[in-house]
Amino acid sequence: MLTTVKAPDQFAPIFAEAEKRVGDFFQGMVRDPSRGIIQVAGERYILIRGESLFYNLHDKMEEQFGQDITESFLYDLAKTIGHSDAQRFAEMMNLHDPIHKLSAGPVHFSHTGWAFVDILPESAPSPDDNYLLVYDHPNTFESEITVRRGLKSQSPTCVFSAGYSAGWCSYSFGLDLDAKEVLCIAKGDGHCRFVMAPPSQLEARATQYLQSLK
Repeated sequence: MLTTVKAPDQFAPIFAEAEKRVGDFFQGMVRDPSRGIIQVAGERYILIRGESLFYNLHDKMEEQFGQDITESFLYDLAKTIGHSDAQRFAEMMNLHDPIHKLSAGPVHFSHTGWAFVDILPESAPSPDDNYLLVYDHPNTFESEITVRRGLKSQSPTCVFSAGYSAGWCSYSFGLDLDAKEVLCIAKGDGHCRFVMAPPSQLEARATQYLQSLK
């Protein structure tokens, strides 16, 4: 039974393999405060308080650059990090198949504290313009912090989560992919739900998906 990710039955065996592989990877974590390091498989990791990254950085940038530029920059930053992490992990684990590369992403996402991932049955990941991934993050750090602060957003807030997952999947499939949050707990929806597709298809796919919920 999967514990760090939820996926449709047809993908369960692949994700079970990824869960074991990524779990073993993080079992090797070394924390040595006497040297100021956290390492996993020889790779340097750092811990950052979620509120500092999300609210404090976001608010400071928004004061200087405005909302649109800030969210675009932070999305691109997270996408770059996700792409880099996916590439490095695939190299270390000797992963070549796109689905196997992708499957490691949600498990890695859970182990590093970004959020849990629930991949929905509507998903059809393929290495072409028909690529579609529909997924929930039931507990992103962005939405959790917003709710904890007693705030309610007028628009989806989970820009880091969207960017990181888009970066990981872009590398995995050798495609440029983007993710759009269509529902968000921080604005009162029941889920933080995302649609991922090639950029030229994303708005149409997101609109089509929202219409299907009515």
